Amino acid sequence: MKILNIIPDLLTPGMILYEDVFNSNGGIILLRDTVLNERYIQKIKLNSIDKIKVKIKEIDNPSLDAVSEITSIYDSIRIEEFRDNYTEKVDEVTQIIKEIGKGGFVDLRKVNEISKHIIHDFNTLSDVINYLHLVCPLDDYTYAHSLNVSLISIIIARWLNFTNSQIDEIATAGLLHDIGKTKVSQELLSKPGKLTPQEFEVVKRHTILGYSIVEKVSDISAQAKLSVLMHHEKIDGTGYPLGVADKDIPEYAKIIAVADIYDAMTSNRSYRDKMCPFEVIRNFEMQTFGKLDTKVLTVFLKNIANSYLGDFVELNNGELAEIVFINPNRVWQPIVKSGSEYIDLSKSNCKVNIKQIV
Repeated sequence: MKILNIIPDLLTPGMILYEDVFNSNGGIILLRDTVLNERYIQKIKLNSIDKIKVKIKEIDNPSLDAVSEITSIYDSIRIEEFRDNYTEKVDEVTQIIKEIGKGGFVDLRKVNEISKHIIHDFNTLSDVINYLHLVCPLDDYTYAHSLNVSLISIIIARWLNFTNSQIDEIATAGLLHDIGKTKVSQELLSKPGKLTPQEFEVVKRHTILGYSIVEKVSDISAQAKLSVLMHHEKIDGTGYPLGVADKDIPEYAKIIAVADIYDAMTSNRSYRDKMCPFEVIRNFEMQTFGKLDTKVLTVFLKNIANSYLGDFVELNNGELAEIVFINPNRVWQPIVKSGSEYIDLSKSNCKVNIKQIV
């Protein structure tokens, strides 16, 4: 039996409800274990329900072949629409970064709209990050990464209740944070495996090179320019290029630092595959507290983890489970429900962990 969490448009006769379905007033409109037919599906749609958890009998039935291929909680059509829009925006970012790198004129109003145009079509900010996780990686990581960091930075800024003008500035800073890499050898940037200390020193110069580029652009705010320079600084003073500590790091740079690391870890790279978001959250919790801004990191991790509440994951034992509770003290180890069993992944004797989001 296969369990899926899907939008009503993907429901087909023969699917079985995994749980009771409630309307907006809290009344039950269909009971769990109901076998769906066209009339029931229409009833669900008329009640404007976002997602439905269903069970599918894995039988040799050609009519269910297409359904059995559904592997995501997200609408496959919408994923394709997002991918097309995203690819188009990466192309725009590529042209803008190259143009600024050459000293050309760029309309910053257009720059600000690139990221916000993608976010505008989503019901929740968390959905943007979830869709980014589903998009196939592009060949040129540098420019896709710049767009991703801008998007994630906007989302964090909104969670922190920034003003619209601040969000515009951080959108620009996110898009341009790695512009200095246009002056670094592409062969070095895409090198598989670990960089030598000498190679790393060369790559680290992208922050200074980037600042020297944006410093000449009059329409970019001072804090956005400093974020290009300082997005690799750490609050304990161990970052680069200046080695400054907490109070001397601009707030935008602190946000971009979190967005930069999150996207790097959840993206395919030349030397490793992308990591599961919950594994990334664990790394943040275990390795970066004391190095990244506590307020920014706490808000980010809490909201990211909560965005997966009610979604399904594959566990490392092969079982499918639903995330039913986020542990505020160990957000990377939620309580999940597999069949009728509740599993607290934070228990010391628990050998199960989340393999991937499905």
